[in-house]
Amino acid sequence: MAYHSSPTSTPAMPAFQRFDPADCHFPCPRVPILPSLRWSDVSWNGEDTTAMDLLAGPSVRHFARGRYAMHAAYQAAGVGPAGALLAPAYHCRTMLDPALALGGALALYRLNTDLTPQLESIRALVASSNASIKALVVTHYFGIAQPQALMDELAALCQQYGITLVEDCSHAWQVAAKSAVAVQTTQRHVLVASPYKFFACEDGGVLWGNPSELPAQQTAAPGWLAELKAVRNALQRSMDRQKLATPSHSDDAQQATSHLGQDSVELSSSPSSLYDRHSENNSSMFLSRWVMRHTRLNPVAQKRQHNYRQWAQLVNGLRGVQALFPDLPPGCTPYMFAMRIDRPKQYFYQLKHLGLPIWRWDEMAVSDCPVSIDYRLHLLHLPCHQSLTSTQMQWMLETVKNVLC
Repeated sequence: MAYHSSPTSTPAMPAFQRFDPADCHFPCPRVPILPSLRWSDVSWNGEDTTAMDLLAGPSVRHFARGRYAMHAAYQAAGVGPAGALLAPAYHCRTMLDPALALGGALALYRLNTDLTPQLESIRALVASSNASIKALVVTHYFGIAQPQALMDELAALCQQYGITLVEDCSHAWQVAAKSAVAVQTTQRHVLVASPYKFFACEDGGVLWGNPSELPAQQTAAPGWLAELKAVRNALQRSMDRQKLATPSHSDDAQQATSHLGQDSVELSSSPSSLYDRHSENNSSMFLSRWVMRHTRLNPVAQKRQHNYRQWAQLVNGLRGVQALFPDLPPGCTPYMFAMRIDRPKQYFYQLKHLGLPIWRWDEMAVSDCPVSIDYRLHLLHLPCHQSLTSTQMQWMLETVKNVLC
């Protein structure tokens, strides 16, 4: 069911609803939430890897994180004191932080339950916004590409109003890989990706677009000490990746609801603690770009698809929980498995105390979008990446089944 209602926007001083889990004392996840290096995924002869022209050339810019690539994209589009950002109501806080760092206003558009943008909400905000909208962010959530017909309509709308379309491919490296060549010759259309969410690399943010509309490449390369530390960390995680971390004493699900954390609303026009202004001009590490260039793509895609389908099969037989995307589109490489739970005050805390690796976007700008209000606490993000072992997957599946049955 899609929600159809009036557009929503944030005030000059945006309000953020924030969940603080400090008093919950959640244990560390027993399973890594992001991939680690597997030597079997490395191609030494260049076969089945990302094309070099996708990673280098005048249409590509590298950053330490996707949020800093977004900063460069927003800045080039004109977001700032005289230009606003139009973003989805369901978002990671780091989508908005770069605009706040630039002094830009925010407007939020509504989404349908499948996280497709409501075109009428976007049109209304573009027509009625008090601030001049300079950039529109459209996110390909969890690796699922937005419908092409919708993207074409949004691109036409942006051209009509002189707005830069920023495709957020932070969850969708393969979507970016298919579209990056096209945006190199278009106007007011850029792509941003976070490769460390797909590859087993230490960091990375990539920006693609028409060279005439991109900032000059002035990012600072990490020093050799940072590179050596990254190599050490990558090797350590690679050696540890098969382990199922030992549970701590706090994994008792019977005590999961004794401390529920603090939920609050705060006014702020500054970026969150996740955003480091000193890192805006830092480039990704050489090691990260090497991993991006030498990772075999097909095994990664197949393993992610296999793990995703295991999650979907499990959820299909449980009550009180639904898969946001029960079926993967053909050729889709998923980022995470999105699972909506009916009773977060029970299930979320139990699963977290058992050490299940969960991400949840529970710090967002306040809006009256029914979908984002619901998904903020009800939608859990669960890993399906390529370096999960069968033992780790089985433990996660059994843990969810035992809690939700």
